[in-house]
This record gives sequence, structure tokens and C-alpha cells, in this order.
Amino acid sequence: MFNRDSRTNNAAKASFWGITCNIANTLFGFGYRTIFLYVLSANYLGINGLFTNILQILSFADLGISNAIVFRLYKPISQNDTYKVGQLMYFFKSVYRCIALIVFFVGLAFLPFLSFFIKDTGEIPSDVNLIIVYVLFLFQTVSSYLFVYKQIILNADQKQYISSLINSAIVLLRYILQIIVLVITKKYVFVLSVSIIWTVLSNYIFSRWVQNKYKDVFDVSTNISALEKKQIFDDTKATLCHKIGGTVLTSTDSIVISKFVGLISTGFYSNYSLVFSSLTTILNQLFGSFTSSLGNAHVEQSLEQKYTSYKRLLFANLWMTSLCTICLFSLINDFISIWVGKKMLLSMLTVSTLSIQFFVETSRIISQSYTNGCGLFVKDKIRPLIEASINIIVSVIMVKEIGIAGVFIGTIISHLLTVSWREPYLLYKYEFKRSIAKYWVCYIKAFIGTVIFCSVYSLVFNLLDFKVTNFVIWLIKALCIFSLTNIIIVLIYHKDENYQFYKNLIKNRVLHIMKKA
Repeated sequence: MFNRDSRTNNAAKASFWGITCNIANTLFGFGYRTIFLYVLSANYLGINGLFTNILQILSFADLGISNAIVFRLYKPISQNDTYKVGQLMYFFKSVYRCIALIVFFVGLAFLPFLSFFIKDTGEIPSDVNLIIVYVLFLFQTVSSYLFVYKQIILNADQKQYISSLINSAIVLLRYILQIIVLVITKKYVFVLSVSIIWTVLSNYIFSRWVQNKYKDVFDVSTNISALEKKQIFDDTKATLCHKIGGTVLTSTDSIVISKFVGLISTGFYSNYSLVFSSLTTILNQLFGSFTSSLGNAHVEQSLEQKYTSYKRLLFANLWMTSLCTICLFSLINDFISIWVGKKMLLSMLTVSTLSIQFFVETSRIISQSYTNGCGLFVKDKIRPLIEASINIIVSVIMVKEIGIAGVFIGTIISHLLTVSWREPYLLYKYEFKRSIAKYWVCYIKAFIGTVIFCSVYSLVFNLLDFKVTNFVIWLIKALCIFSLTNIIIVLIYHKDENYQFYKNLIKNRVLHIMKKA
């Protein structure tokens, strides 16, 4: 029943299909948003971003218990213990039903305070009833807890690529339905309604498919022992802190901007957020898809094997993070200008802070995957709460002083003071049992190199007075930046053992394909 492919094949499939599907989803999203802005306005995007963030905050109601349960799935899956997996999933179902109820009632409690999160209620479109729109969002969030939890077994079984393919198809069909309704009715509430109905229906069908796929697992109707429940809830005390901290960090930007800057500015930011978050999702899919494989490796591999794998993945993570940060900083304003017009541009100060935030967040994907896969989150309980507190305090202070950029400065400062050093420290001390010095050498080199690239490109294009007036010119600029950056990185690292590993890996793969052909 369970996956018996090698970790390498599983990780490769998860990364390839995850990236492919996320690129497709991103393109669908841009197409839909373009039509959305043409038919409606940025005010509606602001509402969308605000309510999405509010309900993401409510997601902390699962207490992070999913991480504690998924961590326990790795071992019985590797041992083909169907009954134990079934017990854990049965427990998971009962927990998520309780969570759905909690989210529903806590969500309703927010109803009287919706206008508090909007600086100027005059920016709300006349045809939008805040309560109706919010309740629709709440219904979609609650329903996800009833169905989507079953998909977790695909991830634990190293079959994320199946989730990626099916969810990508669901997203594509949802965008098609939304566009049809948008063009015909030009009503935001109707568009939102059809989106929610389709999402709930498709998630139900997907969950039934997973249930049939792992029929023996879901036929188990026996709960885990009281001792195991206690152990899971003990671990959840640690994951709760991570959940609260992570929720505050990722789900408050639009709320703070809406409250202190305005709903229209929230809509402007949402365009940038779409680009940055899409690329973050792709990198998370590329590297974060290794989490289940790392959890499996934690059980089976030797210390030296685990450290060698980590070094190679960290090298690739930092390379891709630097490359993406450089491209985003150098190209994002030109892209937004061509896509939705100069009137929706944010300042270069905001773009700079967004780019730094992107770097510090995505550069830790592999370290975070190892931390979760190895269960080290239990040793880092308080850090997320400290990080979240710093983030909120600094963001609110700075947004009043310098506007939108202050929100992201809060995230950067909170990250640098906490997780940026704490996560690798735990990995090297408890998992790899060696000095952390080499990690910091790699990280600092990548960060300084990224800053230098961004500064030089900005100076050169300003001196040349290079104007981007259409997508063809933008693509030429993007290709030049992408190619030149990679060439210079190769020249710098061509003797590095990690670079040589990937070079030989690609070379052997190409030769293998050529022989087959």
C-alpha cells in the first residue's frame, strides 16, 4: 500500500511536479487577477487580502498538532504498519472535527470588529456587504478542516506530487469558473461564492479518492492509546508556539497595512504579494518537499549521510534564494508597471524590504525542513512567540513612521534576532553534532553576494537609463540578469564540492537520457 520508491526518486518527483504545478497555478493566478482588475478594482483585492489574513490567523486553532502527528506517521509507513497509520489518521479526524468547530465559533466572534481592521471604511465598494463576504470566507476555511486533513497521508507517504497535480487541476477549473462568473455578473460576491462552492466540492471528492486509495488505513476505527495521545499533546505544546508564531509572521501584513495605511494600499501590496508568495511557494515546493524524505532518512540514515545531504541541499537552497532575490529586486517594479500600470507601483524602499524579507525567509527552507523532519521543533518552543512579538511591535511602530515598508522591516528584524540563528544552531548541535561555523560562512557569503548583485544591477540600469516599456524588453532584461548572475555564481563556486556534485548529477542524468534516446 505504501510508497517503496527510493527517497531520491520521491524527492525528485515531488520537486518536479510541485514546481511545474505551482508555475501553472501562478500563471493561472496572474491571468485571473488581470481580468479581475480590468472588471473590478484594487479595493476588492484589498478586502480579499484582509479577510484571507484574518482567517489565516484563525488557522492557529489546529495548535500545530498536524506536525506532531505527521512526524509519527514516518516510522509506521516505513515499516508498512497499516494499523498504526490508521489509528493515527482516525485520531487526526476526530481532532480536526473539533478544530473546525473552534474556528467556526471564533470566526463568528470576529464579526462585530470587521470595520476595526479597515482604516477608511469609505474605501469599501458600495456593492460589498462585509459580513456576507466574511462569512463566505469563514465557511470555506471551516470546510477545509473537514476534508483536506486526509491529504496529509500523501505527504507523509512521499507522494506530494499527487497532491500537486490534483490541486493544480482544481485551481485551474476554479479560475475558469470565476472568470466566467466575473465577466457575466461583474459581482464580487457571486465570484467569491462560486469559488467557495467549487473548492468545497472538489476537496470533498479529493478526500474520498484518498480514502479509497488507502482503504485499509481509513477502515481502522480504533483510536491510539491514552499514552500516545498524551505524547502528541506534549509535542503539540511545542508546535503550538511554532503555529502561533508562524501565523503572526505570515498572516498579519495585510491586516496591519489595511489598518494603518488603507484598503487601497492593501490591494496594491497584494499584487506584489502574489509575485513574491508564488516564488516562495515554488521554492518551498522544490526544497520543502524533502521534509517527508528527511523524516524517513532521520530514521534510517547514518549521521554522516544526513550531514552530507544537508550540505548539498543547503548549497542549492542558498543559490536559488540568491538568484530569485536578485531577479525580484531588479525586475518586480517593471513587471508591475507593465502588468497593472504605474499607478499601482510601490516605492523602491518597500521593494528593497520585501526582497530582504524574501531572502531571510526562503534561505531557511532546508533548515526548517530538517528541523520538522527530525522533530527538533520540540526543542524550540519559546522562540516563535518571541519572534512574533518582535514582529508585531516593530511592524506597528515602523508602519506609522515610514508606511508599508515598515511592516516588512518588522518581519526582517524579528527573523534576524531569532530564527535565523536558532534553527541552524539546533540542527548542528542535536542532529549533526558538529561546529556551526561552516554554515555561517555559506550564509553570509550568499547574503553579501546577493546585496552586491542587486546594488550593481540597480546602478548600471539607472546609469544607462534603461526603460522597460513592454514585456519583450522586460524578458530581455530578465534573461540578461538571470544568465549573468548564474555565470558569475558558477565562476565563484566552480571548485566547490557541492557544485561539483550537482554538475556531475546533471551530467550523468543527461547522458542517461541520451543513451535511452
